[in-house]
Formats: sequence, C-alpha cells, structure tokens
Amino acid sequence: MLGPLRRNYVAMWNMLCIYPAFWEPGFWRSFGLARQAQRRGAMQKLRELAPLIGLLRRRSPRVVVEIGTARGGTFYAWCQVAEPTALIVSIDLAEGPFGGGYTPADVSAFRGYGRPEQQLHFIQDDSHAAETRARLEEILSGRQIEFLMIDGDHSYEGAFHDILPHPKDSLCEVERFWNQIRSSYRHTELIDPADPPEEQYGGIGVLYWDGRLARLP
Repeated sequence: MLGPLRRNYVAMWNMLCIYPAFWEPGFWRSFGLARQAQRRGAMQKLRELAPLIGLLRRRSPRVVVEIGTARGGTFYAWCQVAEPTALIVSIDLAEGPFGGGYTPADVSAFRGYGRPEQQLHFIQDDSHAAETRARLEEILSGRQIEFLMIDGDHSYEGAFHDILPHPKDSLCEVERFWNQIRSSYRHTELIDPADPPEEQYGGIGVLYWDGRLARLP
C-alpha cells in the first residue's frame, strides 16, 4: 500500500497537470469537494477525482449527464461545479452488475444536492436501451451535453471509466476500449501509476470531443 505522503504527492501531481493555477482558490477547493463527494459515496480515488473536478470547475458545464450514479457522491460534485442554472441528468440501472441502483429516498436526497435553479432529472433504466436514449433526448430538448460521465457497467460496450487494467475482474473491459479510441481524440488520463498491479483499480479517461466521430482501429 502507498503511504499517505506518496498518495498526496500523486494527487498534487495529477492536479497540477490539469489545473496549473495552484494559487487560485479553485485548485484547493477541488480537493475539498472530492472529499465531500467521497463522504457521500463516491468510489473514485481522491487523486483522480480531484483533478477531474478541477477541470470542470474551470469550465462550469451547462448540461451534464452521468451514467452510473450509484450512491450519488459524484452526482453531488457535478451539481457543485456546473452552472447555477445547469441541466443535470442521472442515468442508473437498478441492481446493475457494478453496484448501480438507488431508491426513491435516495432520489429525494440527490435532489437536495442541486442548486435552486438547476434542473435535475433521474432516469432509472438501462443506458444501452433505445427507450432510455429517447427519454434523455426528450429531456435535453436539443441541448448539447457538455460533460458526459460514463461510469456504468464497465463492459466493452458500456465503457469509459476505470481505464486501468483490472486483473481481478475479467468483466471490466474499459481498458481495451480506451486503448483503441484515445489516440483519435485529444485526451487526458487521470491515473495513479504508483499502485502495484495487484491493487490497481480506477483510472479516469477524459476525451475532448470536437463534433466528429472517429473510426476505431
């Protein structure tokens, strides 16, 4: 296991790569918000989640869609960094293979994460289903998604989050998809390379989409 000082070093290095203005309050608040998200159930590593929050804090997205909300920790973070009037949509499948599903009571709590003028929507269904996409398009009403967080079933077809190899979990195929697609777009990898292979998990891949669809190799 990594010592606390080594983990803090990795966290700071990842943060500086994405948010070099360390003198700005937003740099340090990103760490605080990542810890708050973890206390609300976010399962991402602090040294990966904090830089992602820092990136979003500088952009303040107006339309956010999250696939895979689970306990709601990251959903809380997106509400805090999005525009005060943002549209934020959660898509989550009850009893999904990677820990999905939330109750009506959870939804009530999650609604409290949003700011007064934010519009929050919750779709409790399979993100692969055509009906779910149709529901999302209805909610968006022509607005473009500015930040899409995909942390769903971790299959090849449902890939994006957890881009590191996961030798203990043969169902996690995100790494294979990420290695195929990343070279076709401007991208950033938020990972902790210091973890030994037997303890690896997570890894956040960020793609910057320019409106075109790349062909996979």
